[in-house]
Amino acid sequence: MNLIKIAELSKLTPGDSFKSIFVITELFQKTDKNGRSYYDVSVSDSTGNIEAKIWSDATWIDRSTAEKESSDEILSEEQTLELLGKTVGVHGKTTEYRKQLQFNFSKITLLNQDKFPAAQYLPRSPIPIEEMLTRYESLVDSCRPQIANFIKYVYKDQVWLQFRDWPAAVSHHHAYANGLLEHTLAVADCAKSMAESMRRSGYDIDVDIVVAGGLLHDLGKIDSYKMTSIPEMTLEGAVIDHVAKGYLRLMQYAEEYKLDESLKLHLAHIMLSHHGQRDFGSPVVPATPEALIVSSADELDFRIFCWNESVKDLPDNQPISQWHNATGRRFWKRESSEE
Repeated sequence: MNLIKIAELSKLTPGDSFKSIFVITELFQKTDKNGRSYYDVSVSDSTGNIEAKIWSDATWIDRSTAEKESSDEILSEEQTLELLGKTVGVHGKTTEYRKQLQFNFSKITLLNQDKFPAAQYLPRSPIPIEEMLTRYESLVDSCRPQIANFIKYVYKDQVWLQFRDWPAAVSHHHAYANGLLEHTLAVADCAKSMAESMRRSGYDIDVDIVVAGGLLHDLGKIDSYKMTSIPEMTLEGAVIDHVAKGYLRLMQYAEEYKLDESLKLHLAHIMLSHHGQRDFGSPVVPATPEALIVSSADELDFRIFCWNESVKDLPDNQPISQWHNATGRRFWKRESSEE
């Protein structure tokens, strides 16, 4: 049986068996109604990520230092819980659950991490980094000097390296290296176009503040996530959240830079309101045209990313995706605009 990538798994049908190499990015131990342990896992490879089940009858093998097949050892429960971020080989089978394809792993093998480094099996942004850096510089330079210089002051040294390299999330969207930069540029580009369109329609919109808000809105994610062998959430990200962390960083940099008070207040409002609703994690709702535009662009990029990930590998005879929990819908793979 040949190894199969995540991008190809969606083409399988219930009852199909498969063999793959993945990196475990999330691992949660749970108990079924009979008191037996099982695991909900998320795994990734260079083509994407999926969620899967590992039931109580699965076999766990340690071949991290083994030289021969005969030296396989069963992983202990303690070792199993330490598999996060490790490369594993899996044997699995597909089933159907509530009309959705479910992936069940029946054998999990911890591989030699030197021979199978996690970084080799993790996705990165599909957009070349050089292209993204050019877009970033163009957006910054499009702003008036007072705003452009402040953005450059924020994104420098170690903060810049984290902003460039960090994921935008652990799951859901842009959960890979350079994902934060990719998402930020998409939001800022989209927001700039929306702002310019609104200005042409006669509305009083400060395009430069929109661009700055788009570039700074997820500043707090450099404290909320980290990129080790896999995207991970930090303790601060879990208990404080990136919106609050971003606001604290913005206030710190604004004080150091002696940023104009009116500009500081407006950028802070955009940052605190960019999730759009209190139920979605924003302590305030957007109250200016600029904040409305950045919030809309952020939500739009998230949803279109989810659409793309859901439909890109669907076979031609299956135009509707599985249920997408994060957005509460199924997506439609309509005919490509390039056809």
